[in-house]
Amino acid sequence: MSISFSPAQLERFRREAKKLSRESSITHSEALDRIAIRRGFKNWSLLVKYSEALSAISRTEPPSASRNARQRYYLHGDVVEGEPRQCYCARCDALVDLSHFQPGNGHEDGKDGDRFLSSLARWNKLAPSKKGSRYRPADAENVLQHAAEAARAALEAARSPFHKWLERQRDRNDEVGDLACDVFRDKRFPVGASTRREVEDYLSRYGDHVISAVHEAWREYQEPPMKTLAQALAEKLGISASEAEGLVDAEPQELTGNSGEMTYSYLFDFTNHASPRLRAKLLEKHGSLQLEVGPSFFETVRDQVV
Repeated sequence: MSISFSPAQLERFRREAKKLSRESSITHSEALDRIAIRRGFKNWSLLVKYSEALSAISRTEPPSASRNARQRYYLHGDVVEGEPRQCYCARCDALVDLSHFQPGNGHEDGKDGDRFLSSLARWNKLAPSKKGSRYRPADAENVLQHAAEAARAALEAARSPFHKWLERQRDRNDEVGDLACDVFRDKRFPVGASTRREVEDYLSRYGDHVISAVHEAWREYQEPPMKTLAQALAEKLGISASEAEGLVDAEPQELTGNSGEMTYSYLFDFTNHASPRLRAKLLEKHGSLQLEVGPSFFETVRDQVV
């Protein structure tokens, strides 16, 4: 597969070169060449020449051919078929060498794996009509997938039952909901904390009002109120329990990674279950007739087994 870059990408590379030139005390042309080398070219001139040539070819392609051709859709970290040293970086919006994702060469914030898993989940639940001519092979190779799934599995295994319970409270409009949102924004929060004292010790720096919220959350956590599936769906969708009664027959579909070894979430599709009036309401409120929930959604749902 040939590598080419759009005019917008070339302009972004030029801005990167200006910054690199200032930071490294090199000439602008030297910085441009370094940018090109990172993208697999010997120098900047070859990168621009090749991109402009392929762009001219695409402009002369018959309209019918471009409309009917299937387009390979790449997720963050996907390896290019036939070119095992090339993969796609969604953050750079470019094809890069595999070394781009090695420590010291690419992004250092540790979010690449999560970005891939999130994009994979969105792609898997996308309706065929929304994918159009785009496709991604079921066995697509991804340079980030193995490590990302292992890290997520390790994090999930380390989470305490209280941390999982608190995750489900983030949509609440009260002190417990505020506490849940704050905890999940805090990347340093001890996810394995299994006693109230551990949680209090970590959050005590934020004041008495936070400790009060911890007390209330812990009280509810120890005695979780059970709900019907209709009540749980109503809370998630922002509709009445009576309206949600018509949705309880929708079968939740498991969403897993390519390996199929771990369920990340469940997807409800209400297309064939919502009344015309409710269908219109859900589309207006959420823009979709689908609802994705985590596995913990079912923990307090009465008589619901998945």
